[in-house]
Amino acid sequence: MKKKGKVQIALLLCGLLLSCSHEHKNYVDASIVEYSDFEDVEDLKAEIIDLDSFILAPIQLQIYDTILAVMNSRADKLVHLFNLKSKKKVAEHISVGQGPDEMLVPRFVENDGRSVQVSDLMTSIVSKYDSNDFMSQEEPASIEKISLEKRPFGEVRLLNKNFVGPARKVSCLLYRFNERGEVVDSIGSYPKTSWENTDTEKIDMYAFSFATNLQDKVAICYNWTDLIDIYDDKGKLCNRIHGPKCFVSQFKEFNDGKVISTSAVKDQTRDAYFCPVNVGDEFWVLFSGKSESEEGYSILANQIMVYGWDGSPRRILNLNKGIFAFTVDKKNKKVYGISDDPDFHILSFSY
Repeated sequence: MKKKGKVQIALLLCGLLLSCSHEHKNYVDASIVEYSDFEDVEDLKAEIIDLDSFILAPIQLQIYDTILAVMNSRADKLVHLFNLKSKKKVAEHISVGQGPDEMLVPRFVENDGRSVQVSDLMTSIVSKYDSNDFMSQEEPASIEKISLEKRPFGEVRLLNKNFVGPARKVSCLLYRFNERGEVVDSIGSYPKTSWENTDTEKIDMYAFSFATNLQDKVAICYNWTDLIDIYDDKGKLCNRIHGPKCFVSQFKEFNDGKVISTSAVKDQTRDAYFCPVNVGDEFWVLFSGKSESEEGYSILANQIMVYGWDGSPRRILNLNKGIFAFTVDKKNKKVYGISDDPDFHILSFSY
């Protein structure tokens, strides 16, 4: 019986290794990353931030020195600013609309330390504000507006003096825009696999979030397969890493007679990486690994994976409360995250 048990265990371990290896072989030039490759694991405990004003539906956070900026999707003014020391609201900005300094779907552009930049996903316009004016004036006016030549399908980031944004095209992952908003290049291509996918399936299967180090690196973190691609500012693939669970979600194309779309294959999809954040010489990214078929499934993630900009695994931060978006106050060693369990609120974690 003991010998049979050992054989069964050996076969199980072999099967697990082959399963991960099989997925790995489907990605050209990918390196496997396992949990054991991370140098350290740290457990972080959440504290609820008791702000003096209710935030109905926060969806994005940004730190500007001592100010926490919150994108609130269900308010008359969409950007709410809070003093992190007093927890008091100091300003509200950006009304919904198409008038001067109004926006339809605003999102923060990564903080470069020199200005506040906000992109409107609907109009493809990036508005730049003086930082002092944005933090102190009641209705700050933008000092510059850049109209992007092509619509990016997601948040815009800075890369040196350029902007980059998701292209949602089978030919590339990102558009690169110059300071005037003109398309000057593209970055990235969809992963090569051992199986065939339609173009529509490929675009949905490899939906992604991304971050830049503001200078010369882009980290593309895929939402439905635990794959991360690191590109330089010239569009060269520097590293491709797969793990720590080595899975690939499956999507199937369908045609209802009017439109061609895809749907996730039941029991064959998992949430992977979300909301990567530039933190100096590292990027931090939420990792889920959960399947909707699992009992107690939630979109909230309880792990932040920390990688170097070369793709090297560094640390794992285990969160005792799940979040779906976050930002990092590196100076004060704080993580601020958004949870919707049971209602929307903001949490802080000291690290």
